[in-house]
Amino acid sequence: MDEVTARNRAAYDRIAEDFAARNPEMPGPYLALADEFQRRTDGPLLDLGCGPGRDLGYWAGRGSAIVGLDLSAAMLRAARDRVDVPLVQGDMLRLPFRDGAFGGVWCSASLLHLPKAAAPAVLAEVGRMLRPGCPLLLSLQEGDGECWQGWPGQEADRFFARYRPAEAEALLAQAGFRLLRRERDVTPAGKRWLCHLATAD
Repeated sequence: MDEVTARNRAAYDRIAEDFAARNPEMPGPYLALADEFQRRTDGPLLDLGCGPGRDLGYWAGRGSAIVGLDLSAAMLRAARDRVDVPLVQGDMLRLPFRDGAFGGVWCSASLLHLPKAAAPAVLAEVGRMLRPGCPLLLSLQEGDGECWQGWPGQEADRFFARYRPAEAEALLAQAGFRLLRRERDVTPAGKRWLCHLATAD
């Protein structure tokens, strides 16, 4: 696991600027779930794997108190240029927050960078930090298997775990989350995404 973490961190430190330029706006499926997510929140939000701050800026603009956590220092520097909110450098496997600290967790395209074997432990930590009944937004790439994938023009490999819909739903259920809605998206490049809204019950 330390190798996966170290290689992912190094990759995102290298590609932070390019990544931010290629991902300037929130995708439609997230926007489709945002109103209900916000209605169900009760307290500050955590953007878990906040990257260069795209979604942090969105939620700050809606008046939400939000904290960003990311593995990559370069991503956090990019986020700081975009939005003035608390930022923490940290690892999803070792979350530095107390029980019940958050009224919502926004986990956009982050959990997929860990092996599937580690996902239940991360979701257990998310459940620990969430107040009862509060929402989790979890987006994952749809597909099969696990692999390393390069970034064009850079020596930067990122780890990906891809999930089938039933597999993702089972993962949430086993971690004690109740699925409320799921949106699907296919990007112009053909990547398929599953975007889940669930609550910690």
